[in-house]
Amino acid sequence: MTNGQGFLHHVLGGITAFAQHQLAERRLSQERLAVMRDAIEQVVDASEPRIRLVGDYADQLVDAVETALRYCESVLRQLPPALVLGGRAWGRDPRVNAFFATADDLRATLSADPRVRAFFQASGAPECFAWMLMVKRETGTFGTALAGEMLVREVRQIQVSFSGHRLFFPAASEAELRHDLRRRMLAFLASRARERISALRTRRETLEEQRRQLQAQLRALRGNAHGLRPLLSSADPDERHLAELEQRLDRTEQDLNEARKPLRTLDDYLEQVRQVLGRPETCLQIRPLSIRLNRLGIRLDDDSTEPGETITLVELASLGEQRIGVLVRFAREEAEPASTVGD
Repeated sequence: MTNGQGFLHHVLGGITAFAQHQLAERRLSQERLAVMRDAIEQVVDASEPRIRLVGDYADQLVDAVETALRYCESVLRQLPPALVLGGRAWGRDPRVNAFFATADDLRATLSADPRVRAFFQASGAPECFAWMLMVKRETGTFGTALAGEMLVREVRQIQVSFSGHRLFFPAASEAELRHDLRRRMLAFLASRARERISALRTRRETLEEQRRQLQAQLRALRGNAHGLRPLLSSADPDERHLAELEQRLDRTEQDLNEARKPLRTLDDYLEQVRQVLGRPETCLQIRPLSIRLNRLGIRLDDDSTEPGETITLVELASLGEQRIGVLVRFAREEAEPASTVGD
């Protein structure tokens, strides 16, 4: 083989290898897109369906949706196995004891929930798994406490209580519940993108209306200058008012130009969705909490000699609010009203 033939063979071989590499990458990208397709369509439905008019919307969203799904899965991994709720559990499990003041309160919470009742009626299942949210409150109080072997009175204490118990997404198994939570968290993030788009659109519309009002006031004021108004009163106040309106209109138009930039085209709408889904931690935060409590719900220091139990919680924060989230499970009879159980 001559030098020229060898060079040509080398060039052709490189082109072939490059083409094969590109083909393999394209195939992997298509396979990845196929796996993510349902999640992408869920996001589009919950955020801004019109972005489907962007030809490659799915390709542009796949990275952000994958990031959001990984975050949702990381949140779910931090949730302990479902906590058993019931009268016996209230007496034995310090977490259940902390969450409910009495066993009757626990039963009342389960039996009063319409979603739980509907689940048992529709499914006939003997057991329910659900996502329970609560508000944790810490209140300063005074009480007695052990200091070594001595009982000390009027000691400042922190009372920890849980209220506002609500049960969501009843399911027949923990696996089904976790799968549903994953889907709902993704939908929640997509809804935050929709709210962000709505807020940007509202600001733009507000500025457009403000500009129309200022323009109308300016037209009216300039019209006065051509009538008898200058002959009947001093022109200075009108001139000052005119200058103020012109300055306000100028600022409004500048603000309006900035407000229009994020949503000029459907590609801009898609970019808003990408930004929210690509940074899910800004919309939903989760952090573990460990609290040592006695049976009365008093918070104990780590070095306290008073009997107590350490409970581990998961706190979720979103939209400026915090909630304690727990996966729970309970038998049908635990969710029946006390009178029914007595019968």
